[in-house]
Amino acid sequence: MRILKIGYMLEDNPTVRSSLPPDVQTAVTVGTFDGLHKGHLRILEELIDVARSQNLRSLVATFEPHPRQVLQPGNKLKILTTKEKKVSLLAELGLDYVVMLSFDRAFSRVSPERFVKDYLLRRYHMRSLVIGYDHTFGENRSGGEKTLSELSAVYEFSLIKVPPVIIEGQPVSSSRIRTALDNGDMLLAANLLGRYYSFIGKVVPGSGRGKKLGHPTANLQPLSKHKQLFPEGIYAAVVDLDGSLRRGVLHHGPRPTFDEPEPTLELNLFDFSGELYGRLLEVSILQRIRPILRFESAEELVRQMERDDQMVKEVFERIKIPVDTFSRVG
Repeated sequence: MRILKIGYMLEDNPTVRSSLPPDVQTAVTVGTFDGLHKGHLRILEELIDVARSQNLRSLVATFEPHPRQVLQPGNKLKILTTKEKKVSLLAELGLDYVVMLSFDRAFSRVSPERFVKDYLLRRYHMRSLVIGYDHTFGENRSGGEKTLSELSAVYEFSLIKVPPVIIEGQPVSSSRIRTALDNGDMLLAANLLGRYYSFIGKVVPGSGRGKKLGHPTANLQPLSKHKQLFPEGIYAAVVDLDGSLRRGVLHHGPRPTFDEPEPTLELNLFDFSGELYGRLLEVSILQRIRPILRFESAEELVRQMERDDQMVKEVFERIKIPVDTFSRVG
């Protein structure tokens, strides 16, 4: 996969020349693709098939930042996938090009026809456009299937619409995944995504209390402040350390037993005693096993932590999931 202009390019930067070579013609899809869930994967699979059948190159045009973060700043939307993770996941799919368009208010006012003419046709040499069942674009989201159908007749490109992926009676969507995360339903989120939900955190120094209690933890600082997390609680989690899966218990929240109200993310890995300070860990979350509770003593907390370990191990025994569904496109 070729990522234009080293990772992503800013289309509003006049020093950037983003047009493809003149001999490259493309099949294109356009969208935010936050989460890269099963519905998105269906679209991308169709894009690759169309490109191969028509002897074209496949190209994904996506946006940074998320359009809703620009147009609805008061909403304080949290994203499901950082731009780095999105590019990493797209790279696994066999796409030819990924373009990340810089989204701001000026860009949001581009009309549907101008976007098709100036971007998809002139810059990316589009011959086929693949869209989802509910795709809209352009100023005030005024461009939909009807507009694109009319434009395809005028500018002579083919238009392919992909139906929704239905799970538990409803289309898969980023909003459904956000709701599942808000509810702590990590299994539903994983089912909609096609992989377990994950976040990346840097291991930073902590109080060392976990080690004193016989349950040493890696204290994690999320790498992205815009990444959506999940409710406070105790979770079954897994980390890929140098190609080896390490299972453990993740604490997310305050430590009320010690009158510490500030929420923390602390990961206790089973059967691991190495040094992790300064490392970046991608933590995949399997299941929430209980809420944060206050205990009358440290000894009572330790007994509960031992029960937590056992419950988490039972989760791993019960969920027989292939390794490649933890953090990769599945």
